[in-house]
Amino acid sequence: MAVYKLVHFSSLSHTKRMDAEYYSPRFEPVLRKLGLLNTVKLKHILVEPVKTGHTPSMKNSSYYKPKAVKFIKTDNLREDIINTHDIQYLSEIGNSKISRSELRIDDVILTIIGATEDIIGRAARVSSNLGRANINQNIALIRSRLPAGYLVTFLNSYYGREQLIRLSRQTGQVNLNCREVEELSVPLFTDKFIFTVHNLNNQRHNLVLQSEQMYAKAEQLLLSELGLHDWKPRHTLTYVRSFSQVKQANRMDAEHFQPKYKEMFDRLPSSVHLQPLGKISIYTKGIEVGSSAYTDSGIPFWRVSNLSKYGLADDTVNFISNELYNILRVNYEPQQGEILLSKDATPGIAYYLEKPVQGIVSSGILRLLLIDNIPPHYLELVLNSLFVQLQIDQNVGGSIIKHWKPSEVHKTLIPRLSNGKEKEIAELVQQSHTARREAKNLLEKAKRAVETAIEEGEERALEFLS
Repeated sequence: MAVYKLVHFSSLSHTKRMDAEYYSPRFEPVLRKLGLLNTVKLKHILVEPVKTGHTPSMKNSSYYKPKAVKFIKTDNLREDIINTHDIQYLSEIGNSKISRSELRIDDVILTIIGATEDIIGRAARVSSNLGRANINQNIALIRSRLPAGYLVTFLNSYYGREQLIRLSRQTGQVNLNCREVEELSVPLFTDKFIFTVHNLNNQRHNLVLQSEQMYAKAEQLLLSELGLHDWKPRHTLTYVRSFSQVKQANRMDAEHFQPKYKEMFDRLPSSVHLQPLGKISIYTKGIEVGSSAYTDSGIPFWRVSNLSKYGLADDTVNFISNELYNILRVNYEPQQGEILLSKDATPGIAYYLEKPVQGIVSSGILRLLLIDNIPPHYLELVLNSLFVQLQIDQNVGGSIIKHWKPSEVHKTLIPRLSNGKEKEIAELVQQSHTARREAKNLLEKAKRAVETAIEEGEERALEFLS
């Protein structure tokens, strides 16, 4: 059924907006709720105007090498998380070209351009553990006088996201500009409530930091056991291989024979023995449903872009209908106790499912079922490690879009340590995941508190938090 709304010409003149989406009845409950509160336009509480970054010319390699400053793009920014896995870097020269947008601790950054409305309006607070970083033109930088933990929580809440979607323009893609971001209405509560939410966000970021530190400790312990802790693989320009080696490998691309791959195996201590992944697990491949099967809501369809070593990100997930899900779930729904492993685009991302996950996995993801006595969190870490990543690099060769064949996945060599050491590493990984889940719960709790304060009053929100 069509939905329409009549808007007076005087309103059009006042807002300078003529796009129908801006006046959609969808946003009336949000505007009505906020209209009853003490709010302020974001532009009135800024330390400096909202701005974006820029992308230095990709044609100039000196802007990107040597690596010095993290370069944050839309794909790196999730809901109050800046994902640095596989992040691009700028050189000092490249960063100097956009130095005005270099990030500081307690900045808040926001996605403002994306293919769909789900992508824009994702906000994250910059914490000290990020290190030096800058942003591209698809991300807005906000420096305000409000405590950053409160502001980022409000931006990620229902009332923040809905406003940002309303302020955006639905052209070929969804986009906001800096001046539109500044028109956001921010509710002002008492200092007690604002700092309670801010401190809850502090606790959340401390848990994220703990999670990263424990995971890094597990990685360092693994690499130390493999004799690779201080080893830096080097790309060799010239080397010689015999025809018999080429024939045996059934490969002729130079990358496959890089000396670094053999050097890695040569460094392994004699106490480490190797076992093919196919002897440890069996795999089931996901399915591709096609974009035409996507729906606005329903059951998650998990793609490689949703998978990280910390879990499945649901803020950019696509959905399929319940009907299609019921047809596919028997063969393509991941089960508790499996490891999800990416094989396409960014192959070698693994995550162990401690709990059941609803949804269907795409064909770029394998579901590994363990058939040998190995701590699952240990195997998860190994699959994410440098040791496996280099094996993947050797297998996929110089392809522009990487595809890790299941037959090669099957032959991937897994280092086996003593039972005690594997369990020690596994426990660190498990503790890392627990801390990150707790951090996610705190984010949801803080968002719900802000939404409760808007809907039912500050006292009710404080009761909820207590």
